[in-house]
This record gives sequence, C-alpha cells and structure tokens, in this order.
Amino acid sequence: MPIAVEIIDSPIDTNSLAGKVSADENGAVVIFLGITRNHHEGRGVKYLEYECYRDMALAEFLRVAELAAKTHGIKHLYAVHRIGRVNIGEASLGVAASSAHRAQAFAAAQMLVDELKKDVPIWKREYFSDGSIGWVEGGCITPSTKRL
Repeated sequence: MPIAVEIIDSPIDTNSLAGKVSADENGAVVIFLGITRNHHEGRGVKYLEYECYRDMALAEFLRVAELAAKTHGIKHLYAVHRIGRVNIGEASLGVAASSAHRAQAFAAAQMLVDELKKDVPIWKREYFSDGSIGWVEGGCITPSTKRL
C-alpha cells in the first residue's frame, strides 16, 4: 500500500499499522498514535467526539499524505482517523511511514500530523468531567453548535 488514508467509525487496529507500509526496500517504520488523554488544559476529559464531512475530509487527507510523502521522498505512508466517540486511552489517529532510513519516515509522519490538524476538515469536540462540552479549535473552520 504506497500512499493511503482512511476515515473509519470503529476502533483503529493499531497492531496492523506497520504491515500497511512494509516493503523490502525499507529499513525504517515509524508509527504515530494520537491517543485520547483524560485532561486538557487542566480540565478533566471524559471522552472526545470527532465529526467530518467525509468526502471533503478524505480528499484533503489524501492530499496532505501525498504532500508529506513527496516532500520527504518516501513511497509508503498510511494514515487512519477515527470518527465518532473516542474514549480515554483509545486512538483517534494512526500514522505509519516507512522509508530506507529513519529520518525521512519521522519527518513525513510529523508533517502529515501537523498538516492534518491544520487543513483536514475533521472537528473534535471534548466532553469534560464537569459536564461541559467544547469544540477544539484547529486550523480548519470550527463548526458552530448547529449541525453542518
């Protein structure tokens, strides 16, 4: 699987990520997992919820992945983002990058994550321990409280 992205509604199979990018010519595989933590800026978090406009998000997600791969000269890059409720300790994002040497794989994975947060229309809502709910602002347009 050279360059691929997915948006899924179920838990990410973190154990399968390396296999998505394995190739005989590569000596390095970098895996990044974005895991839901139990706090944000000093507040307790119960869980997160992600939404997206799937067709637009997939197109932009793939563009970002292809750009990261091209920029850092790698041929095998895979990323998956989960939509819906993501509980504490669960992964919302998985990225796997492989290359002949580690520097390119690390750089491509980091670029993909950074650009994803800025450009891909996936929105995160935090559910706090005190009962409040808040959208997390990113580089993309943050939706209003009305449904899109």
